[in-house]
Amino acid sequence: MVEIVVPQVPEDDGADVHRSARWIVTGVREQGECRERIEGVEVGHGARVETPAGSVLLVLDKRPTGYKATRDGARYMAYDATLTLLLVEEAGLRDKPLWTRRFASEKGAFGSAGSAMVAKHLAAHRPVADPHVREIEPGPGRPNWASGPCRWCGEQVSKGAGRAVGRGTQVMVEHRPSRCTLPARDTAGEECALCGIVCVLGSADWAQVRDARTGQRWEARHRGDCARWPSPQEEARRKEELRLEREERREAERKREAKAEAARRKRADKRRAAEEEERRAALEVQERVERLGVKAQTYVAGHYDKGLDPHTRMRLVERRLTLGDDSTVQVFDVETYGEGPCAGGDRGGRFYRMSDARHAYQQHTWAPLPSTPPQRPRTEPAPCPGDPSVKHCDHCGSTDAPGGFMVASMGLACDVDCYTAMSNDAGDHALRYHPDHTAAVTASGKEIR
Repeated sequence: MVEIVVPQVPEDDGADVHRSARWIVTGVREQGECRERIEGVEVGHGARVETPAGSVLLVLDKRPTGYKATRDGARYMAYDATLTLLLVEEAGLRDKPLWTRRFASEKGAFGSAGSAMVAKHLAAHRPVADPHVREIEPGPGRPNWASGPCRWCGEQVSKGAGRAVGRGTQVMVEHRPSRCTLPARDTAGEECALCGIVCVLGSADWAQVRDARTGQRWEARHRGDCARWPSPQEEARRKEELRLEREERREAERKREAKAEAARRKRADKRRAAEEEERRAALEVQERVERLGVKAQTYVAGHYDKGLDPHTRMRLVERRLTLGDDSTVQVFDVETYGEGPCAGGDRGGRFYRMSDARHAYQQHTWAPLPSTPPQRPRTEPAPCPGDPSVKHCDHCGSTDAPGGFMVASMGLACDVDCYTAMSNDAGDHALRYHPDHTAAVTASGKEIR
């Protein structure tokens, strides 16, 4: 068997894909209309098929030549027909055709001249009685002009979405390659149709096989080269090796974690022992200071310093104390200083470990002093001037304004304090001595606001 690719219909040359055809021809009948005289297997254009070497491929291409009129005046499209004979050799299709000719019509192409040339070349290249042509890939085929059920899977195929198969009243519709519904089951456990080895999970796909004699079937086929996929036994062995490798990695990881945890516990125990020793030494230093007393102290270093409020600061300093027996010890003082009321208070203290002193230092943070709103000045009752033309303050009644009287929202003001007091409220003097005028001014002020 030789695998060949059937020549496609040259649509760019004007050939009609629906009226053109290809056959693996085996004989020519003496009677019949046009293409009915051809004996053989029709194959699709562009299809990949297997056929015996020595087979003859007949190619029919029809092209429109214009409109013609019947006797009653009806118009129809006329077509010419080109017949080409190609020989299938062991290496594939021969490049040079056995014979080709262009006829004015299909009827003329399958008339005495065309049929005689086909029979002549069949006699020279005697075909096999049953060629057993097998379609490997169907090719693009003829687009379907009408919708219908797929002849393979039965699902509806919309117009133009599939291919038309057959001629005349026997025409059927089918999906394009790989468009039919795939089986829902997995290919794992199925035998590969190419190599016969059982497929493992994820190694194969379902392939659709369309056979004119046996119908449609689905075959499991390995993806790509079958040799690169393992058998189920090899896959099981590989999985077992992977499992053992994972177990070894987990065991090694557990050992590393156990070793790291033991090292962490050892370091923690060492830190606790050092802390206990440091605490014991600090208690011993404190007992000696309290028992022997301090003869002198020397500033060593200031470690931290920060503000607590705008007038008070806190610092952590290290000092060296000389005790009553002339021995020296290190202590850490947390103390406040500055001009604030809390400077030198009970915040802070003396510590015998740096960590304790730092903890006490960190307990205090900066905070602003609480703000107190200024109190409005109190005014004493003052007599109202007898002369109404004399200017006086509507808040305190004063007739003396060193910088000149100011106009507040509720009357005249003699200084800034009175101006502030009368910005939104009537002054005390006006309320006491001029109630009618105050009511009028207040009403007008509300209207303004």
